[in-house]
Amino acid sequence: MLPRPRAMYFSGLVSHLRDILACQALSFVFQPVFDLRRREVLGYETLMRGPVDSPLHTPEQLLRVARDAGLGLPLEHLAVRRAISAFVAAALPGRLFINLSGAMIVDLMRDDGLSAVLNEGGLEASRLVVEYMEADTPPQGLTEAWAHLPALGCGRAIGRSGIAADFLKLTPPRSRRIHADPTRQEALALLVDEARGHGLQVIAEGIEDARDLAALCALGCDCAQGYLLGLPAAEPVRQLSRSVAGLLATACDKAPVKLR
Repeated sequence: MLPRPRAMYFSGLVSHLRDILACQALSFVFQPVFDLRRREVLGYETLMRGPVDSPLHTPEQLLRVARDAGLGLPLEHLAVRRAISAFVAAALPGRLFINLSGAMIVDLMRDDGLSAVLNEGGLEASRLVVEYMEADTPPQGLTEAWAHLPALGCGRAIGRSGIAADFLKLTPPRSRRIHADPTRQEALALLVDEARGHGLQVIAEGIEDARDLAALCALGCDCAQGYLLGLPAAEPVRQLSRSVAGLLATACDKAPVKLR
């Protein structure tokens, strides 16, 4: 019986992914995360890329095929090593934010694996922030691995409250169009207060509208990233544009939004 076309296509993608892993053909871009009140770079989130003109160019495509083929951990191991190397080589300021799966966090924390990777790449542990944004059931051992990250000196970022961390990241659906929605503003103001009560800084992702940025700053959001502040690039910006810096100088001086 001949293989189905979809199976043949997936088989080709897996073969292509294996070639990428063997040749270490990943590149990386970095998107700046800015501290809104200091108006300076806090760090950079790294985003991996497959070969240009490849069906596995975007991180979403790479991760989807890798997970389906059982190659998720090999891909993430390569990505972490190469991302750290690229970040150090670019001499970028601040901290490096890397989004990892729960399984990868557990695997990296075995036998001092993360320490070895950091030493190999020449990055101090205090400059790394591990992001865990998944909403799926956490893998076995994640609680212990997550709790051990601060002992190494690493920061932690999460996408939902209720988990011990240093940063709470607001995904684009939670932050976009916030300027036009008073109900969401009130909910966000409560979330920011709760996060600060637990010692977390709040980072808003996907900011493209100056009105949203002004609203988030007035609501007490600590940091932000998005096209308005800086595009992902191999050589990303290191400071805000004058227009955005001026907007923040005004918006962040406003009193926090009062709740009804």
